[in-house]
Amino acid sequence: MILRAASGWQTVTADLALILFLITAQAVREPPAPPSQVETGVEAETEAAEPAPVTSSALALHKPAPGESVQEWLRATVTDERQVATISIGYAPGQREEALAEGERLLGEAEAAGVAARLIAMPNSSDDILLSVDYLRPAPDGTNLAP
Repeated sequence: MILRAASGWQTVTADLALILFLITAQAVREPPAPPSQVETGVEAETEAAEPAPVTSSALALHKPAPGESVQEWLRATVTDERQVATISIGYAPGQREEALAEGERLLGEAEAAGVAARLIAMPNSSDDILLSVDYLRPAPDGTNLAP
């Protein structure tokens, strides 16, 4: 005869999930303690000095060859009006004009593809181009739900 345990792993997991839920609900319910005067002053100085950087996880990345057309890639990749293409160009010393010309060309291709884009150019040890697509705009109706 095979003896079975009084409770299985499913019951233990459900119990642990319930405990975690109750702890989380309790933590959310309690109002945060007011910050002290010293902390408030330090935080205000930090926020006034530097705005928090906006970060996002890229949905798609593409490293085009110099002169490569990216219109088709942008049309296929950008599927939502909240998505923005970021063109990041790193240029070697003395190559700034060429890098900006390439960036302007890529911005023109993005515009022709009907995609909102921004250009970031920065000095680098070598020439480098990277396109990324991110959710950087809020939804037009104020919601952040997927269509």
